[in-house]
Amino acid sequence: MKAATIYKRSGRIFIHSLSKTSVGIWMGGAPWFSVDAMNSNEVGRMIRECINESREGIPQPLSFDSIFSPILELAGLKSYGTFAKSARCVQVRAADDCNVVFTPTRNEGADGGFSPLPLKYQASIDSGAELGRVALQALNESE
Repeated sequence: MKAATIYKRSGRIFIHSLSKTSVGIWMGGAPWFSVDAMNSNEVGRMIRECINESREGIPQPLSFDSIFSPILELAGLKSYGTFAKSARCVQVRAADDCNVVFTPTRNEGADGGFSPLPLKYQASIDSGAELGRVALQALNESE
């Protein structure tokens, strides 16, 4: 499986790839993107790039302390708590080379993270415009 995460905060979209470590932990990784929330074509392109860069079996890091730093830098913030306070999040999964599934989440705060909601949206990985449109729809359903 390939994966990514999308956040919406203060009119901006933040997207990063997810990769699975050799011990089975999913963690954020490059590429790290930020784009205006109104640009669905660019959002779609970035999602596709993040999905393509998702890997399994990457080395386990010694520390997870700065794992979210690239997103914080893009957002101009110093803490995850500040970022998470007003963020919406969508989980992105691609189990095959054709379709991407978007799962809106509920923001449970900096300590609770983002919990998946029962809604699911699907889009073709081949269509950047559709990926972006569906991603923005899923973000609007996030709480």
